[in-house]
Amino acid sequence: MIGIIDLGLSNLKSIQNAVKSLGHDTIILRENNSKDIKKVSNMILPGVGSYLNLSNNLAKCVELKKELDLHVRAGKPFLGICLGMQFLSSEGNEHGKSKGLNLIPGKVIKIKTKDKLKIPHVGWNELNILHQNEIFKNIETKTNLYFVHSYYYVPENQSHVIAETIYGLKIPAVINRENIYGFQFHPEKSSNNGLQMLNNFCSI
Repeated sequence: MIGIIDLGLSNLKSIQNAVKSLGHDTIILRENNSKDIKKVSNMILPGVGSYLNLSNNLAKCVELKKELDLHVRAGKPFLGICLGMQFLSSEGNEHGKSKGLNLIPGKVIKIKTKDKLKIPHVGWNELNILHQNEIFKNIETKTNLYFVHSYYYVPENQSHVIAETIYGLKIPAVINRENIYGFQFHPEKSSNNGLQMLNNFCSI
């Protein structure tokens, strides 16, 4: 069973439909059914919008946060997608400083490039795989994936970045620390390669 967390800032249906299309059962997790986290093997935190809003919304979900922490500490797979990946960090700087989950220490800052590229970064970019990992099963380096974001994750420990993309500067595209993963791209919008990576996570 794949649990998908609803904190009011995500494209839940598209993620849920993508996971279901891969043959996995799903459940949407909210504060009022947070105990159901115990039923799930793998958990996904999707997110679209503001880091600050996500932080504020999670602060209202005391039981959900508690069960989420227990899931991660038990060594069960956890994936953050887009804003959800950024929220794995220690803090974000969107509309002021706010706290993240601090699961993969680092900070999230706005993309600034010398090339005056358009922000937000929207479109297909190549994945440069830095460290082999089971999440890249049947995925080749230079695979194109779909990105939509204005902020990016800056790690405390560079070894937690296992793939990157280039958009005027090096941007972490996939991060990993033990059982915790993050995708900056949208796997559900990235055609077969994105679905392959989503399935790789759901199959861990």
